[in-house]
Amino acid sequence: MGAIAHFFLTVASLAQAAPGASPSSTRAVAYKSYRGDGTAAQGWPDVSNWSSFDDIWNINVAASPGACKWLGLVPNSDKENNALKAAIKQAGTDSDLDARFILVTVFQESAGCVRVKTSYSPNEGRRNPGLLQGPDGPHTCNDEKKGIKLNPCPDAQIKGMITDGVGLTMNDGLKQTVARSKAKDVSRYYKGALLYNSGVMPSSGNLGKGRSNPCYSSDIANRLMGWVADSSPCNKKTIGNL
Repeated sequence: MGAIAHFFLTVASLAQAAPGASPSSTRAVAYKSYRGDGTAAQGWPDVSNWSSFDDIWNINVAASPGACKWLGLVPNSDKENNALKAAIKQAGTDSDLDARFILVTVFQESAGCVRVKTSYSPNEGRRNPGLLQGPDGPHTCNDEKKGIKLNPCPDAQIKGMITDGVGLTMNDGLKQTVARSKAKDVSRYYKGALLYNSGVMPSSGNLGKGRSNPCYSSDIANRLMGWVADSSPCNKKTIGNL
């Protein structure tokens, strides 16, 4: 997993605009800093409290055009968005993961831009293409080093970017990191998110101690509750404090 690439792209997608630069500054819910091990006992939201798939989709896809433009990308067409939505739902069924978890990770990693640039880890040299910035997947609509820049982005590429990142066509996706968490409760998603971002679980089990982006799991939890904004207010220096 290209942990550093995940970190840098997440920063890029979350800090995509200055205040007032895009309509996504309106939040559906206020951000809450979730701390600890990802369990409901420590205050993390249970699956039953997550927003609906359609509500999460609607608030995020409305913000995506501004995010894409800020990142220097052509915004998604309606056809591309329809293909993206269908691919996420199908991947949820095929992977036995809640499709909402896949959905928010897409927006965390790429702001949902189908032409998101392929990132390369500066230290490890790992290639992370696609909507989920998965490890060296074959599907992408934008890889400058390989001379790929597709507009429109074909349905097959959109579906492939999702199946690669989820772990249906690659071996180190969301499906695998959630399984690696070994948790059976809702914390499997928050722990799986940390492992997807950084590759290593802190020995303490404290998700705020993640080595790449300590706020990653908290951001995912907030997105699942319906939060959306241009930048995360999470404090990386204090999120690991209990």
